[in-house]
Amino acid sequence: SYLFTPHMFVAFSGEGTYTSSSGRSHELTNVAPELRLAFFRAAASILLRPLAAPEQEQTSSGHDGEYLMIKRLLPLFEQYAPPEMTTALRAQLEALSSLASENTRKRDDDDWVRTGIRPDKFEENWESSLLDKLDHAKTSAERDQINFQLAMFFAGRADLKARDYVSKIDDIDTRNGARAYIDASIAVRAVEKKDGERMLEIVRIGELTHVLKSWTLSQTAKLLAKTDRERALAVVEDAAAEARRIDTSDPDRPRAFFGVTNALLQIDRTSAWDMIDSAIQAANSADNFTGEDGQIVVRLIMKGSRSINQTSVSDFDVSGIFEAFAKEDYEKAVELARGFRPDGPRASATIAIARAILDEKKK
Repeated sequence: SYLFTPHMFVAFSGEGTYTSSSGRSHELTNVAPELRLAFFRAAASILLRPLAAPEQEQTSSGHDGEYLMIKRLLPLFEQYAPPEMTTALRAQLEALSSLASENTRKRDDDDWVRTGIRPDKFEENWESSLLDKLDHAKTSAERDQINFQLAMFFAGRADLKARDYVSKIDDIDTRNGARAYIDASIAVRAVEKKDGERMLEIVRIGELTHVLKSWTLSQTAKLLAKTDRERALAVVEDAAAEARRIDTSDPDRPRAFFGVTNALLQIDRTSAWDMIDSAIQAANSADNFTGEDGQIVVRLIMKGSRSINQTSVSDFDVSGIFEAFAKEDYEKAVELARGFRPDGPRASATIAIARAILDEKKK
């Protein structure tokens, strides 16, 4: 629902939940009523299709996915769509409630169903509701589900209290699957909030991948650059150390080195020119590195649940750093671009250099 959650995409499939976020603002923007109506007509034409019997259902999401998507979009229909369309959607949801699994029905108010489109004060009320449900939960499985939802709630605030709720999950497999996901979610949210101390803390205590640690440290160093240059240099060196721990064939290795180089541009430009050599070497050794698909991917795999959350990271891409280098030393930037063996990153670097020079001439 791009009109209502800009730069955020949420999908429900038979395998679980998929989300993608660019890291930019998700605030609603004003659009023409005619455009909103066109969206609701298109959505209703899909969501109001006749329901197949469970054994004949062949869509990619199944009845569970359609149930969750209607739950997600219904508040928007109620606020903006024609009443008759909203009434029909409520009836479809009621019919789906008997076809969807019990686990799906329990997800009515989980983070993915409501993220980006919650009404005012929803979070405050939701936390109280979950805590009340936790007090009245009758089984261990119910408590585990609620504790995970509470962990997601606090991770969305970059609050370390999220880790406490993960530790309360009884099922070992569920707890282990949730821990790394929640730690990664805290790191991503802390970066978005520009909370440097929380970023350093989650790197220290969290179960994060090397690329996530490197990115979080690089972003922290950029925050520190203006106030504490010596500390920023120490943090960015830690980021480089994490990048070196990534396998040489992993495309995350050059991404991490480009992230470090971008941080050094704001701290020590001479060191940035030195670090770019490591980034190019990593790009030449990594499989499938294109230089233009930088992102942080956070995966959750638990019993009956699978989620993927992607956040775009421009610092992982080739173009930004080569535009900056070209403005400082055109000849040297061109020579560096020639050092890429794969066509993709070499082309991205060359185009970035050309763009930088043309923009300067235009000015």
